[in-house]
Amino acid sequence: MASDISLAVGDGARRMTYAELAAVRGISLPSARRLVLRHHWPRQTGNDGVVRVTVPLTALAKAAETGGFHDTVTAAPLSHPTDPTTLARDTTTDPMTVALSRAVDSLREQLDRERSRADRAEQRVVDKDAVIDHLRGRLDALMALLTDRRPWWRRWFQ
Repeated sequence: MASDISLAVGDGARRMTYAELAAVRGISLPSARRLVLRHHWPRQTGNDGVVRVTVPLTALAKAAETGGFHDTVTAAPLSHPTDPTTLARDTTTDPMTVALSRAVDSLREQLDRERSRADRAEQRVVDKDAVIDHLRGRLDALMALLTDRRPWWRRWFQ
C-alpha cells in the first residue's frame, strides 16, 4: 500500500491508466472504462495519447478487500485505426469478429425464414382472391336463375 500512497494525488486519489485500473481491480479493460464513466472520475489525456484517470483510493481499497473479479478474456488495447499492427491482425481468429459473423449468419437465416413465410402468406391471399372471384361468379349465376323463375307479373315491377 506504500506505492499507492507515493502515487497519491490530491485528496487521496491515484492517477492511473485504464489498463492499470483494470489490473488493480481485476476486471477487463472495457469494464474499467465503464466504471470510470459510471463514477464520473476525472480523465486526462497526456501528450503521449494515454488517458489517465484520477481514481479515489477508497475505490482501490474496496477492490483489495473483495479480492476483485478476474476476467479470463483479455481485451486488446485500443489503437489508432491506421496502426499497422491493427491492420495486419488476422480477423478470422478475433473472438469479436467470430461472434459478429455468427450473429449475422443467424439473422440471415431468420430473414430467409420470414421471407418464405411472407411468400406463403401472399400465395394464400392470391388463392383466397381466386376463390372469392369464383364464388361471386356462382352467386351471380344463381341470382340469374332465381330471377328467371319469378312469376311473369313480378318481372314487370323491376
